[in-house]
Amino acid sequence: MDDSSLAQALERALPSGSAAACRAGFGSETRIFGSSEPQPVFSVTKMFVAAGVLRAVDAGALRLSDSLASRLPGAPSGCSIAQVLTHTAGLGDYSTNPEYLTAVREHPSDPWSLDSIAAASRQGEPGIFVYSNTGYWYLGAMLEEVSDMGLGQYLHREVFEPADMGSTRYPELETALTASGYSTLWAGPAGAAFSTPEDLLCFESLVTDTDPPSPAAVSPAMRRAFSQSVPVDAPAPWRDPRYGAGVMIDTKLLLWGHGGSGPGHRSAVFTSWDTGAAVAAIVPEESGFIPEEVLVPLLGHWE
Repeated sequence: MDDSSLAQALERALPSGSAAACRAGFGSETRIFGSSEPQPVFSVTKMFVAAGVLRAVDAGALRLSDSLASRLPGAPSGCSIAQVLTHTAGLGDYSTNPEYLTAVREHPSDPWSLDSIAAASRQGEPGIFVYSNTGYWYLGAMLEEVSDMGLGQYLHREVFEPADMGSTRYPELETALTASGYSTLWAGPAGAAFSTPEDLLCFESLVTDTDPPSPAAVSPAMRRAFSQSVPVDAPAPWRDPRYGAGVMIDTKLLLWGHGGSGPGHRSAVFTSWDTGAAVAAIVPEESGFIPEEVLVPLLGHWE
């Protein structure tokens, strides 16, 4: 599929009000349509936080085998940083907790702290995949601890600036509000970032092998760590769904990326390891459209 055909197929599939970017393969032109304003990308943020962790490993600030508690005083013990990245640390989740949902509804501009998030999350057993937004809150706090910087500053320096993601930010309190008055910091390091589809396509320069290699990329060892994955359950169109360091992977479709959803928006970005084709989209939540259901089969390597 060439640049024009991919862009046309994507534009036909997406609902009104969407923003998207795509390219047909390695070295191809990036096509962009829709708004260029940064919008919430929710759980796509996990890829950014994971890349920040890999950067910290490269800098010698930590190791993936370190226990979370050894790098973040007060964090739960008994799990490694690598397990937190792959949702196998048993740290639980809060997103269906009735108290959390009530607080979001009644106080949309007043997000909780990590302490409140942790209190609303029921811990499980390490070693089993259970999607854990709570774990990424801990990773964000850990990065602040080891870098002595706010998470927004750290991600800007280590992820967004090196990848030329000039429109992407992890917000402060005053820059986290959407048009509806919702603060994305309710999702914290698990999902608070704002970005554009064009920027999302730039992210790959940090974590994948390119020819020539990007000077912004993490080390070869950390690029391998990014894609080391555990099996997960996911419905079609996934064929061999797995989860790496903050990233969804399908070893049969030869795809990697992430989706996100929250008040007002749904987002997704996926790249083909096979062809270099890539697509990113941010769509209105009210449309009911789920980007993964279109982007995965559009790019997937079907046998």
